[in-house]
Amino acid sequence: MKKVLQAVVLGVCVSSMSSAAQADAQAGMATGYPPYQFLYQGELTGFDVAVAKAIFAHLNERLDLNQYDWDNVVSLLRYGELDVAIGMETTDIRQQYFAFSTAYYERQTALFILAANQTIETVKQLVGKRISGDRHSVLEAHLSELGLRDAIRIEQADSKKDAMAQLAVGEVQAVIMPQRVANYLAAQYGVKLRVLWQPNEATPVAMAVAKDNTQLLQKLNQAIATLEQDGTLDRLRKQWDITPIR
Repeated sequence: MKKVLQAVVLGVCVSSMSSAAQADAQAGMATGYPPYQFLYQGELTGFDVAVAKAIFAHLNERLDLNQYDWDNVVSLLRYGELDVAIGMETTDIRQQYFAFSTAYYERQTALFILAANQTIETVKQLVGKRISGDRHSVLEAHLSELGLRDAIRIEQADSKKDAMAQLAVGEVQAVIMPQRVANYLAAQYGVKLRVLWQPNEATPVAMAVAKDNTQLLQKLNQAIATLEQDGTLDRLRKQWDITPIR
């Protein structure tokens, strides 16, 4: 809980309207998660940020968007410190804790190792090794199915950028992240990656709220439906080169 409270104090807060008045909604986003959620030249940006701003502009409500490491975003939402987490992948485990809006795109997540690593060919060879990934990811569920969840150390880095930096210097042997994020960060760090495992299906992405916050969920779904119909979401997907729900 101490880490959660620190995140509240240290989070970077921006407002889509005047910061002088109390915002209607507190939203959380991840750090270092391009092209979906990231900080660029001092501005919070990314596809999920653009969608969140469009939703709350349509609702004519103000939005305070707060940036934390993703583990804290999840914790703050669960403990009621945030109203919404933008761009969260909808997994079976997360649906036990949160309610999700209509999905508005999907991500293809994979388990990556360095291309130069020729000693690891299967997920089972990661037993006893450290990997970096989000809590409750699709890969974590896969490890449970293989009976390997407790044999492989999954650690949460402060950001995907930090996770890639750890992989580049050998602090971890593998990372879990969406293909687009991995490609972007690998280019930044000048490393080449190899996919060790990837699920057959992409994971839908939506806005997440507390399970009992039905009023906000209904408003989010109404806004998403309208933005789909008027072409706003399609325009934003094309702008950010995002794959829609197939």
